[in-house]
Amino acid sequence: MMSQLVSAQTVQDGMAALERHQPGKARKIFESMAASAPTAENQFYLGYFHLHFRNFEEAKKAFETGKAADKKDFLNQIGLAAVQVGQGNVGAAKAEFDRILAETKNKNAEVLYRIAEAYEMFHQLGQDEKLANNDPGEAIRLIDALLELQIKNKKPALPDYYIVKGDAYLIKNDGGNAVSAYEQALLLDPKNLKAKVKIGVVYLRGKNYRETQSRYREILDVDSNYAPALKRYGEYLIVGGQYKNASRYFRRYLQTAEATPEATLETAKLLFLSKDYEGAMKFTDEAEQKGVKDNDIYRMRGYAHVEMGKYDQGLQNLEGMVKRGVKPYYMDDLYFGKSYQGLGRDSLALVYFEKAAPLDTNNNIYSLIHDVRYKQKRYYDAAQAGIKAIDWKKARRQSVGSGDFFKVAMDYYLTAAFTKREDTLARKGMAMRADSAFASAIEINDKWPPFYINRARANNLIDYGTEGKSAPYYEKFLNTVEQLRAEKNTQYREDKNQMFEAYKALGGYHLTFTKDETKVKDYFTKAQAIKPDDKDIQEYFNLGSDGRFGLENPRSLYLPYWHLCLGQEFIL
Repeated sequence: MMSQLVSAQTVQDGMAALERHQPGKARKIFESMAASAPTAENQFYLGYFHLHFRNFEEAKKAFETGKAADKKDFLNQIGLAAVQVGQGNVGAAKAEFDRILAETKNKNAEVLYRIAEAYEMFHQLGQDEKLANNDPGEAIRLIDALLELQIKNKKPALPDYYIVKGDAYLIKNDGGNAVSAYEQALLLDPKNLKAKVKIGVVYLRGKNYRETQSRYREILDVDSNYAPALKRYGEYLIVGGQYKNASRYFRRYLQTAEATPEATLETAKLLFLSKDYEGAMKFTDEAEQKGVKDNDIYRMRGYAHVEMGKYDQGLQNLEGMVKRGVKPYYMDDLYFGKSYQGLGRDSLALVYFEKAAPLDTNNNIYSLIHDVRYKQKRYYDAAQAGIKAIDWKKARRQSVGSGDFFKVAMDYYLTAAFTKREDTLARKGMAMRADSAFASAIEINDKWPPFYINRARANNLIDYGTEGKSAPYYEKFLNTVEQLRAEKNTQYREDKNQMFEAYKALGGYHLTFTKDETKVKDYFTKAQAIKPDDKDIQEYFNLGSDGRFGLENPRSLYLPYWHLCLGQEFIL
């Protein structure tokens, strides 16, 4: 009886070490158990340890040893079938599981539990979506049968039953039922930290950030060294853009978990995501020194070097990764593009950006494509990329800012400006697209002067000043500048050239359309205060020496309105 108690405690210690991400400690416990007492049960737990890390050959060896020790033991038979599940041969495993269930008449609680667990234990959220290494429906069915059996036998359910059920629901992307199952586990064991972490995972997937933070903080308040919670909380902080804080938690994670080569490299990846690039490099180097066998070493070094502005070194590592036949990943193209962009090789950068953009759900690469095309003065092509960048945000329910529309508006405006003046239809069409995009920007933020003055310029290309379409936007530009000045806004810096342009344009508008002498004089006077040497305004005032500013002098109309408005040389 005493030896059974000691054995049970040892198993519990080994499982606790696994839960706390301390694989070396867990392995030592299970191997010690199997060596000192090579029973079927001890061999099963050694095999279970290897299953946990997908070391299928080692697991198979332990299970076969356990099966040989006791041919009537079902756990090692389950373990051997579980190996097949992990390797993607669920059909063959199910046939074996069904045989065991039939032989035990569906009345062995441990058998039901371990088979259910085998159906869901290998699936890793976000990584194994296309792998046939699970059957969550069968896992749920078996746990339900197990719960009914426990009720019938008047025995208590264990929290782990509900955790397996919750995991199975999570594979099915059924977060509601997953949380319900985990909550049932907590009713049985309110201190079950594993269940609390898993609830946090569900809430984070569902973008319920308040509940996510609450659950993780609750765990860490109880046990500040619980490694799974430290890691998950860091992931939550990344989503919230709290990168420095996330980095701190990932570093604490590696201090409390076992710093295996694999965990060290994984932490390097997490530090990269938290924008701690120097930390990412440090732990990548440490992982390599510890003997990690993972070609992601080159990927991590390539990515981190690029983010640190060391484009040559980044490119060398990325090319080394390709030479070693590392399986391609869409972000590789993003970082090849970034490295070439950093080296000034924009055409090559575009090739990679355009390959990566349709596949990347995390990075809006269309915005990078826009910026490169804009730099190349391919303004129309830049506009198309800018529109795709907006659509990318909308598809992911992300906020579209006024700056997003402003970029597209400027692209269309410059396309119109550089269109041959003789092509009046195309020029006007592009200018109208610019006007529409400016309107969208203003709808989001109506207190930013550059939106108005550039919308005015776009309207100058629509009517060439013959209808005065730009005047309302020049007026709004000046009014908004005055408003920001009164508010003592520090973000906007007044541009004297733009103020001059608006005053001169509005003077020309009233000179041509309203014949309002007072307004003409007012606007031209303000313009002249900024640029006293402007020949157009000097000549206007000279013509108006009779005190009426030349409004009745035919020569006063020699300055077409559109010429007054268009101060930028490339437009003329």
